[in-house]
Amino acid sequence: MSPRNTAARGRFRRSHALSAALLLALAAPCLAAVPANASTTGTSAFDDMGLDHVAVSGLHNAYEKDKSDQLTKELDKGAHLLEIDVYSTYGGTGGWIVSHSDPLFNSNNCTYTVGSGIFKRTMKNGSLRTCLDNLKDWSDDHPGHDPVYIKLELKWGFRSNAGMGPDDLDSLIRNHLGQNKIFKPADMMGTRYPDLDTAAKADAWPTWNQLRGKFVFFPITGTIENKLSGYGLDHLSTAEEYARHVRNLAEAGKADEAMMWPEMEPSAGGDPRTVWDPSLRPWFVVFDHQATKWLDGSYDLSWYCRNHYLTVETAAENVSPALDDTDPDPAAAADRVRYLAEAGHSSATTFDWMNAPGAFEVHSRNC
Repeated sequence: MSPRNTAARGRFRRSHALSAALLLALAAPCLAAVPANASTTGTSAFDDMGLDHVAVSGLHNAYEKDKSDQLTKELDKGAHLLEIDVYSTYGGTGGWIVSHSDPLFNSNNCTYTVGSGIFKRTMKNGSLRTCLDNLKDWSDDHPGHDPVYIKLELKWGFRSNAGMGPDDLDSLIRNHLGQNKIFKPADMMGTRYPDLDTAAKADAWPTWNQLRGKFVFFPITGTIENKLSGYGLDHLSTAEEYARHVRNLAEAGKADEAMMWPEMEPSAGGDPRTVWDPSLRPWFVVFDHQATKWLDGSYDLSWYCRNHYLTVETAAENVSPALDDTDPDPAAAADRVRYLAEAGHSSATTFDWMNAPGAFEVHSRNC
């Protein structure tokens, strides 16, 4: 990736003097929130800023039918992150079930067609394969769209013995979305950096403009998997398993085959990656947790900024003062997202709001 224009990171002081205000007006596009949807193309106030300096927002459980009747309509509304719950249930490419609480049957707004002519019908409740096809079609229809995060919660983790391991999920994403539409770990490392941590600390993230037309995937350890771990029934989390996968591919000279970014929860104090084997630590540069946890004072937010790591802050509505889960005051929702970008240094904020368009504004991350 070519070096970014560092001038885009500049910050400007406001002044009451007219001449200074005029100068500020010229520079303001680099700082102001931009009410753009994810399909936006062309010049952007953030085009010359690295991904780690841009703050976006998106939808928790974006596949749910009560949010919209089609997954990609949420991108048109402004979402820059979609969270999808996935169960590795049946095996094979069609066995990745997309549902909130039913691991046996798909229940979602991912659509596919059956029949032809006057008998052609659009059906909902596709598998993850269908959701990826929907994303590809949308991306093809919006060339040069803003970068979009895709967060996959693997409810009970991978099942490599059923053909549903990390390499299988990589292949599914590659085959149904297209490798050219994905920003992969290898794209940032190139031949210059040996691992993701080294690349992140060198601030090698590509610019917003360079990532147009791209999706950024990361898997998270699911709620059921966490419960199984608590009972001693699961000893390999999604976080650890996918990090091992990326590390092993890199060691074999095949890093380009990894389609997603390893993710883990932050922890109080210093570097949370010390819980892992030293060989895994350099592969975690994406950290995801509840917004209330990020802001409780126990995390050194400057550490994440200083090292150019990406932070995802979930359940924005729970930050004090709490907002309605689904139908908040629109102005308050927009202010909450802005606050998390500025004070929480959030790379991506998530919520369940569908009627607060200002909450989808893009901000400077203030890092």
